Amino acid sequence: MEVVVLAILFVAFILAAAIVIAAQAGSQSSGWNQAFEHAARRFHGRLTRGGWFSQPSAWIQHGEAAGRLTVNKLPRSGGERCLQMTIQQRDFRSKCEIYYYQTRPELQPGSRGLSAVEFDWEEFRTRWHVLASDGDEVRHVLSDGVRLAIDHLWRQPVPSEITFSLSPGWLVVRKVWSTPRGVDLEEFVERVCALHDQLNLAAAAGIEFIAGDEAQLLDAARCGVCGDNLASEIVVCKRCNTPHHRDCWEYGGLCATYGCGSRECFYPGVAPLAAPHWESRPAREPRPAKPR
Repeated sequence: MEVVVLAILFVAFILAAAIVIAAQAGSQSSGWNQAFEHAARRFHGRLTRGGWFSQPSAWIQHGEAAGRLTVNKLPRSGGERCLQMTIQQRDFRSKCEIYYYQTRPELQPGSRGLSAVEFDWEEFRTRWHVLASDGDEVRHVLSDGVRLAIDHLWRQPVPSEITFSLSPGWLVVRKVWSTPRGVDLEEFVERVCALHDQLNLAAAAGIEFIAGDEAQLLDAARCGVCGDNLASEIVVCKRCNTPHHRDCWEYGGLCATYGCGSRECFYPGVAPLAAPHWESRPAREPRPAKPR
């Protein structure tokens, strides 16, 4: 009889412990679900809610590029989590890994077949390791805007371990994350999208602008909205000088470059010749007769 009572008490204890653990997990999951829902709604995405044994995720749409936001627990970390954003990146042809110099080994991306990239940006070199299969391409795309976007992601909401993986077709950003606040997740996605846009601008090296309202377009230039070559029917943003297809600009109604938002554009090309003076001068109206 005593054995039966002890067995019942043991089962009751196990059930109570399971309920407490499930309640804690459900509370944490609810916080992350709300944060991911906030980000999905902001970027017209689709939320997959997490549960007791799964983590939430959200599909994000940024222009023509699709992205996925996920969060995972780090092994042997005491409950720390890693936030990850994967987004399509069309114009990068090689492989590159960039990571903060204090990033723990288990978070560092694989470096097989990659070599350290030498560069002259002293302040950037003090914080970042850069490995790539094509050093020339990476030095080209690591423009001032790209390096600034990388630093912004590292600092937001607080500086922490972070890695950037570039491969043909994809950009993956992973960062150690601590707080399930919707506004912080929204800002993280915004900064990843800003990095995505800066990489696109750096890759479009065939676009060169000259003085005035004229633009010289080379064969490698692509539209930032649809990704197709810029061959004809081009308009250029008056604020940031980014070229677009005319149809793409009219469809969106504003510049597609992240953070610009200008609604004014111009048509590049040679200004039209001035009309002859006899055509441009308005006809002189006859003077009214003086009253008598």
